[in-house]
Amino acid sequence: MVCHRNTRQKEIVLNYIATRFDHPTVRQIYNDLLKLNEKIGEVTVYRILENLTKENKVCKIVTKDNVAHFDYVRDNHFHLVCNLCNKIIDKPITKTFDEEFISMVKGFKVLRQDINFYGICDDCLKKSK
Repeated sequence: MVCHRNTRQKEIVLNYIATRFDHPTVRQIYNDLLKLNEKIGEVTVYRILENLTKENKVCKIVTKDNVAHFDYVRDNHFHLVCNLCNKIIDKPITKTFDEEFISMVKGFKVLRQDINFYGICDDCLKKSK
């Protein structure tokens, strides 16, 4: 695991993203921090999120429109990402799924899981009918 130095700004970004469950973008995080009167630049937010991703404290999910969204690493879950509306849906990793995964990677030490499935969400499927 890569470790970068801890700064006040890094702490602000990490604490903020830990309160979010909607997979915000750099721009959304930056704008929200500005509204909270935090003195931080958009490039700094991006750099901090990239470092937090390398440290496995947040995960980055890139949607079909090539926009990075960020998610605080909590319990094990995977993401369903809609290719039409770019919605990101969290789904828990069940005990059965986890046991099967461990069996599949036997002989390999997994440091973290980052599982994304890309397709079309129910809402978009209903609209297309």
